[in-house]
Amino acid sequence: MSASDEAMEILQNVWTKLQALPQAHPFTQTAFLIILLFFLTFIALFVTGCVYGRCGCCASSTKNRVSAV
Repeated sequence: MSASDEAMEILQNVWTKLQALPQAHPFTQTAFLIILLFFLTFIALFVTGCVYGRCGCCASSTKNRVSAV
């Protein structure tokens, strides 16, 4: 069994579980929502970090320097 076949099998299992989600127990629905929010937060933070790191606003010449008072 190749890697693509295994990936397709996993995706089919996930799709089957997603189709049964509206009739699932409320605890299962809540768990799915929490996992979904975790992944969406991770993706948002990852994209934000990439954009912030690539924009050039944090180059060493443009950093704000704090002086001792």
